[in-house]
Amino acid sequence: MKGFLLRRAQKPHGRAQRWLALLGSAVLFWLVVPAFFLWFGGWLTIWGNLPTLPPLGWPLWLGATLMLVGFLLDLWVIYYQHTQGEGSPSPLVPTQHLVQEGPFAYTRNAMYMGTLTIYTGLALVVGSVAMLVLVALGALLVHAYVVLVEERELEARFGDEYREYKRRVPRWLPLRGRHD
Repeated sequence: MKGFLLRRAQKPHGRAQRWLALLGSAVLFWLVVPAFFLWFGGWLTIWGNLPTLPPLGWPLWLGATLMLVGFLLDLWVIYYQHTQGEGSPSPLVPTQHLVQEGPFAYTRNAMYMGTLTIYTGLALVVGSVAMLVLVALGALLVHAYVVLVEERELEARFGDEYREYKRRVPRWLPLRGRHD
């Protein structure tokens, strides 16, 4: 996997390829994956006779807020990856430069954070405990991918620059201060 990603990163990508990768990623992660979570979460809820959250009240408002925050974070990430990184969130058209500004000054995995925040918000909006569990399992899979594949690939591509970035910026939650 790392070799495939490294080969993709070495190819220059034009503006049209970056926009196509962005469109494909948006359809996949903003439509297809949430639809799967909704369908499978609903199926698990019915099949497993699982509890649901109240249809109105705090889950709805908190969920809608999380979805908006996650979407805005994703847009912020896309802007920086497209303009400064000359790439896209897709590993098929990766950034050509290590992006360390904008959301990436606070977390190394801002796109994952935004998207998982959207999914968590959606689970709260629809009141699905099963979907919350699916999102948590998905987050564990994303974590494993980041640690086992993505970070190694970025280290191979960007070397000491990425190692220094890893030292300064947390992998997930921006709980510690910046060390600039």
